Amino acid sequence: MDTTDAIHGWRSIRRYKDVPVPREALKAVLSAGRRAPSWENVQPWHFIVAEDSELKTKLAELASSQKFVAKAPVVIAVCGNLAAWEKPKNKEALMELAEAGVMKVNEEIIDKVLLNDPVFCVAENGPAVILARTFEQLGIAYGFMGVEAVNQGLGMCIVGAMNSEVTGTKQELYQEVKELLAIPDDMYLLTLLTLGVPGEEPKARPRKPFDSIVSSGRFGNPL
Repeated sequence: MDTTDAIHGWRSIRRYKDVPVPREALKAVLSAGRRAPSWENVQPWHFIVAEDSELKTKLAELASSQKFVAKAPVVIAVCGNLAAWEKPKNKEALMELAEAGVMKVNEEIIDKVLLNDPVFCVAENGPAVILARTFEQLGIAYGFMGVEAVNQGLGMCIVGAMNSEVTGTKQELYQEVKELLAIPDDMYLLTLLTLGVPGEEPKARPRKPFDSIVSSGRFGNPL
């Protein structure tokens, strides 16, 4: 499918046919997340595929009891690894870029500049910025996954309403789900993606006019 067609064909799908998701299609969606751009190659993501009905029911409970989550053939738990931003791990990611010839820096520049300048080093900015950058990186990843889902003939919904460490709600349930998924302490479960063969054809949601969100040179100047 043409990329533009896949983007324009995106819909949030909450009803799915009672058929399994083909394994190769599922892997293609997950691979799209793996290939997403990442700040300094940190890649602070991990995706857990849930297909067991009891587990999906528990995830639905965490997602404010949204029934479609439990009924989806596949639910992908999107986790953010906050520890990925720690300087030793950040350095590993930067060294991989240098060794691959992607970034022309040496270890001295990485140590003295990239890991000490708050513009480059996320860890220098504290927990709030680390969490914000993690959300940013995961959003890019599941944005790629959504486009690939359409390309594979699948439907996806990005579940926004859920209890987590960020909302601070239903923490006992959240910790129970983390244990069920064996999510390490330094990872957050940040969102859920439901996936399956679409069982509905919703209309496109309205979007703001092009000129209201794009400017040329200065805010408000039309392109």
